[in-house]
Amino acid sequence: MKNFDFLVIGSKGLLGSKIVKILKKKKINHLTIARKNSNFNLNLKNFKSLNKLFLKNRFRVVINCAAIIDINYCESKFNEALIINCKLVKFLSEMSKKFEFKFVQISTDHVYKGKKLKLNHEQSEIFAINKYAKTKILAEKYLKRLNNFLIIRTNFTGKKKNTFIDWLVKSIKSKKIINLFHDMYTSTMDVNSCAEIIIDLASLKSKGIYNLGSRNMISKKNFAISVSKKLKKKIKYRNISCDMQQISSGKNLGLNVNKIEKKIGYKMPTSNQSIVNLVKEYQ
Repeated sequence: MKNFDFLVIGSKGLLGSKIVKILKKKKINHLTIARKNSNFNLNLKNFKSLNKLFLKNRFRVVINCAAIIDINYCESKFNEALIINCKLVKFLSEMSKKFEFKFVQISTDHVYKGKKLKLNHEQSEIFAINKYAKTKILAEKYLKRLNNFLIIRTNFTGKKKNTFIDWLVKSIKSKKIINLFHDMYTSTMDVNSCAEIIIDLASLKSKGIYNLGSRNMISKKNFAISVSKKLKKKIKYRNISCDMQQISSGKNLGLNVNKIEKKIGYKMPTSNQSIVNLVKEYQ
């Protein structure tokens, strides 16, 4: 039987890969799970393989970064999305009880119903506005039965193919006309800061639900304009409402981060600081 501080599931995704990079830098012993190029190359739908892993290794903290986040995919293939977004979480919660590790589930700001221009607290009303949000809310219910868990509701982006910031920067540089929502507000933060804070929080005696994002909220439109200014490029866009989307999504997703700031003892970055960090990756 081998003992490790962390297990990172979904270690090749945007967030998981950053968490692993920081764990390596801090020389914290850990293992990783992904489909390929990890310590354990597994199909996460195969729970028997996961069970064998937990029988042979002990972990202090398990961070689940694996998720299907494509809203269109969740709508059209809901049963498939349920396997990774819900059934996997249920299985891991059972393993947490059995093997007594802290289970950290990466959730989303998309669960909040939201009130216009008001930051959401952890106790704010949640609402399954679409099937993606439904899968994340269902997943959270499994963790709430545990004694040692963290649910982190967050919104992050970073330099990786098909992310929001990557699409945005490429569109700006290629001078494409893009659609920007003037009425969708988020507390999006850069993935590097997000990963650092998750490790800090998981390492503390912490449990329950925490919002993790920038200290303020900003519209998607203004976020994009700020990125273009820092790139010193002109942006071409159409000003549209998120109500025009075929699939409904939350509009007021800003996060109140007072709870996490109090717990870890330092301030979250502002939207502007997060944008500066993101743009640095493209310069």
